[in-house]
Amino acid sequence: MNIVDLEERLDQRLQRPRITELVAARAAAKAWSDAVWSIAEAAGPRILAADEIELAFAVASRPVFVFGVHRSGTTLVRDLLDHHPALSVLPSEGTLFTNFAWHLKRLRRDDWLRFLGCEWLRRLANPINQQPYWLLGRSSGEGSPYIAFARALMAWWPLVEARLGQRITSWPLIAIALAYAYCTAGFRTASPLERWVEKTPTNERFIARLTAEFPNAKLIHVVRHPFAVYASHRRAARNPDRPLGDENLILHQMHRSYQEAVHRTVRPSDSYMLLRYEDLLEDTAGTAHRLAFFLGIQTLPVMLQPTVNGIPTPSNSSFGTDDVAGRLNRRPLGEAFGVLTRRDRERVSAMVGDTAGRLGYQLAPLPPLRRKRLRLLVHAEWVADRLREQWSRIFPSRKR
Repeated sequence: MNIVDLEERLDQRLQRPRITELVAARAAAKAWSDAVWSIAEAAGPRILAADEIELAFAVASRPVFVFGVHRSGTTLVRDLLDHHPALSVLPSEGTLFTNFAWHLKRLRRDDWLRFLGCEWLRRLANPINQQPYWLLGRSSGEGSPYIAFARALMAWWPLVEARLGQRITSWPLIAIALAYAYCTAGFRTASPLERWVEKTPTNERFIARLTAEFPNAKLIHVVRHPFAVYASHRRAARNPDRPLGDENLILHQMHRSYQEAVHRTVRPSDSYMLLRYEDLLEDTAGTAHRLAFFLGIQTLPVMLQPTVNGIPTPSNSSFGTDDVAGRLNRRPLGEAFGVLTRRDRERVSAMVGDTAGRLGYQLAPLPPLRRKRLRLLVHAEWVADRLREQWSRIFPSRKR
């Protein structure tokens, strides 16, 4: 079966409900990406010009990292930066330190390129499990933009590894970013491209590592009212009557994220920007201007419409699925808070009440003894969850 047929089969799976079609969709995505990669390997890497290479490495040294806890608004921030001509914005999460690093350790180094290449092909087809799909367009009998991306990655990979592999552990992500920029913006003479952007929730854990590897990086830390973050997780779980399965991990991540935000705001830096999600919704134009000033780029109208590779994106809220793509959802937070139980509110308040208050989010205080007890309980449960997770990785065939 050729890649056009495989692509059509995958597209049909993407349009169906994700939960019921997950296994079939993954199988179709793997078959398609493997076929694309094999054709690209047969064609060989793209030929890169010397001036393209030098401009690309100048851009590579100036990343923008967007992070914050899951469901804090990081995707919206990325999508508002997406179509700016001075930025090449990766359309899906980089997740190098939070996910891929573990997978790469299990692979031979010679297998890294194909593994990441096929993974990113699937992400370009389906970046966040909802429309828009097929970010580079559709393949046809005349050619495929995904084969072009794979060939570009094959060209950039050895160059990035040779120049940066000895001192930058995240060099595989740079190769991905350069291949994507090459296929979408290009590295032509007099190009306006200045920086590349990637977002990965919880990357605030790796700020020291990111700044050490990228001295010219810009860091955008997104925070949101902790009740809204937790309520969004609960809505995403689609079962409001039961505790979240990973609630202790969510609370732990929120605790670390708000702590890091407080720490960074006490010691201001030209490379770090704290962005409150609520401020972004209340004054989008003003926040866009702040972002542009922070990044050293021109404020443009495109920064007011969320897109991915120029395609308008769907609602920025878990509580509004009927919104027009490309428009911000500014619904009041009361609907989000309403899904939280008393237990939810108490546990969130116990874990992040103090630090959230210093960021402008006032939560009802708990009695000191109850607060201490709940924090100890959440931490103990989180440790137990992590031990069970590690055990299942070591002995995957055994039941917990």
